[in-house]
Amino acid sequence: MRHPVSGIFANIISRKGIISLSDQVVASATNFLTGAIIGRVCVKEEFGYYMLGFSLVLFLIDLQTSLISAPYMVYSQRYSGREYAVYSGSTFIHQLVLICCSVVILGVATAVYSGFTDDLGLPPVLWTLVLVVSFILLRDYIRKVCFASLMMRSAFVVDCCVSLFQITLLLLLADTNLLSATRAYLAIGAACATASLGWLYFNRKLFHFSLERIKEDFLRNWSFGKWVFASGLLWALSLNLYPWLLVYFHGPGSAAVWGACFGIAAIGNPLLLGVQNFLGPKIIRAHTTGGKELLGRFVISSSILFSLIIMPFCLVLLLFGDQLAVFVYGAKYSGNGLVISVLALNLLVSAATFTLSRAFYAVERADLFFTANFVPVIILLCFGIFLVKVLGPLGVACGILLSSVAISVVLAILYYKVLRI
Repeated sequence: MRHPVSGIFANIISRKGIISLSDQVVASATNFLTGAIIGRVCVKEEFGYYMLGFSLVLFLIDLQTSLISAPYMVYSQRYSGREYAVYSGSTFIHQLVLICCSVVILGVATAVYSGFTDDLGLPPVLWTLVLVVSFILLRDYIRKVCFASLMMRSAFVVDCCVSLFQITLLLLLADTNLLSATRAYLAIGAACATASLGWLYFNRKLFHFSLERIKEDFLRNWSFGKWVFASGLLWALSLNLYPWLLVYFHGPGSAAVWGACFGIAAIGNPLLLGVQNFLGPKIIRAHTTGGKELLGRFVISSSILFSLIIMPFCLVLLLFGDQLAVFVYGAKYSGNGLVISVLALNLLVSAATFTLSRAFYAVERADLFFTANFVPVIILLCFGIFLVKVLGPLGVACGILLSSVAISVVLAILYYKVLRI
């Protein structure tokens, strides 16, 4: 019988595994190059405004993943043929409703913020996000549908189109001295809209709409997804509040420094997220086909292997993080190697913890995952705010690492109890 580790490794180096990793290289490289172009061309404050907008985008994507993509990853495995198309059609309607709600809420929040602030730089960025965030969310939904269905090549094509269009527009703006955070988001929105609408047209047969099933599928998704949604809300709030605290205590320039350090740490994201995109559905299927026994072996083996795979990247960041930041973003971001080192350690912890989080989805105990996600909020309130105020960007990195370590311990304890039950 083949050892689980060798089986996981074989899956990763299979054709679909390689395409998944290649896709994540393209997606992460696009985000990395976008930040690098803005960071080098624009002043620190402008890059800081871009990073604040990016934190809002990450927040909305986290909520979308929790409410729609995570239940889809679980329940889509149980359908085939027309039933699968009907279920996919229901989730697409749910996605459109979520997009509308996100646009309205973001628009109201921006209007309120604009009326009470003297800052003239951030409101235009937020209003631009109101215009383009629907296409950014739609592109992420399409990627998650492709991953859940193991349509790795389709996701790869979408991300290549987005990358080519987005980077080309940004370089044109930079070459004509027109680049700003606002125009950068317009370019991102245009790229996501073009690729997403094209994918929907060519894959329209994947969706079949049934009015009777839309509500039924929503209630079933909500029965599972409400805990995932609540967990995602807690985690997204605890993580994405840090840049705003940083701006409050130290100004938008400090958010730019954080953005540069965050961008360098994201060098490991192609491998980290690529393996996650591939392992997520595999973990669900391991439980579906082999129950808790197979799930337990698969989770432990994949956690060990995942950590070993990501470790070389973490070592590179620990040794050369500051030099990489200067090379990519310029000399104005030198002297932040310690921040990048802390984020490298967080990358390693995240890799080891990922499989545990998906195991709770597999056994449909997302309520326990929700309980564990109170930990980052507690860390933020008890230590994070103080760390940001005293240490600036380093405090943000320390707060995030402390949250990751604490939640990994809690997840391990809860997971052990679930398997014993």
